Amino acid sequence: MANLKGTKTEKNLLASFAGESQARNRYTYFASVARKAGFEQIAAIFLET
Repeated sequence: MANLKGTKTEKNLLASFAGESQARNRYTYFASVARKAGFEQIAAIFLET
């Protein structure tokens, strides 16, 4: 594998990973909010997305 340290590709990969991680956490959080409010189907949609 090529050395990516210090390259734009490394920066792009890190930014992409951070964004996807944050999105996953938001979906999980809103699924729990929906479940607590009694919206099981909405919670399931958040968890499937």
